Amino acid sequence: MGGSSSSEPPKPDPFLPNPWREVEFSDDAYMKLQEEIKNHQPHPKASTTNILISGNVGSGKSSFLNSVLSELRREELNGRVQSFEATRPGAQTSVTQHLICHKFNDKIKIFDTAGFELEKTVTTMIMLKKIIDGEVAEGTKFDDILKTKIKMEGDKIHCVVLVISIYNAENLDPALIRVYEEFIGMLTETEVPCQLLVTFADKLVEKTEDFKSLYRRRDVKQKIEKLAKMMRISMSNVIVISNYFEEMKINKIKGTLLLEAVAQMLTAAKVFQERM
Repeated sequence: MGGSSSSEPPKPDPFLPNPWREVEFSDDAYMKLQEEIKNHQPHPKASTTNILISGNVGSGKSSFLNSVLSELRREELNGRVQSFEATRPGAQTSVTQHLICHKFNDKIKIFDTAGFELEKTVTTMIMLKKIIDGEVAEGTKFDDILKTKIKMEGDKIHCVVLVISIYNAENLDPALIRVYEEFIGMLTETEVPCQLLVTFADKLVEKTEDFKSLYRRRDVKQKIEKLAKMMRISMSNVIVISNYFEEMKINKIKGTLLLEAVAQMLTAAKVFQERM
């Protein structure tokens, strides 16, 4: 007479039946994204599409810009990742000290800001509002934005991208969460579109090939859902990417995620331009 053995309940499938975001990984899709970005035309109401990148210190925002520039300049750089100075995760001081404008082409401007520092929250919010409203000229030192009494001519921003590292997404300082909430609230009032860019996705995979199933991973979706809820932002406005950091050559799998992110930003910006 055999004894009954209790069996553990089956573990849930780590992969979702369908991805929560459709991304095609193929040479054709990669080249199509390259062409889409290079040939981008803003809405007739705007001469250029202007995107602002912001986030806390060490989030990977400047690395993202350099990674995308490496992609878009792949022929010029012979497929190499351009060298750049990046702030590593956990850093406390921002490398970016001026409002830097990266021109992806004649029609796309991406503005890089200083990283959020909690002790400067109030001044950071005022400064960012001025930049978004087009009241800060390219190249202006951030410390001078609130000091100057002269009205500056800048570029009005059509889409704002908040960058956060997956390193600290689950253990964010409550004070920093409030900063993000306040900033997103300000953008909602002004109707400027906001995208949340989650960086360092390489911490979620074992090898580059695994990025192809990133949006089918149940655990990744749960992490992003939790983060989106915390930030009070729609999942449709969250993008997950991995920057180039130690690589010497560009990679089409990583590159597809990077270019998809830019394409989504341009789409959001164009919708806003139409409403201007």
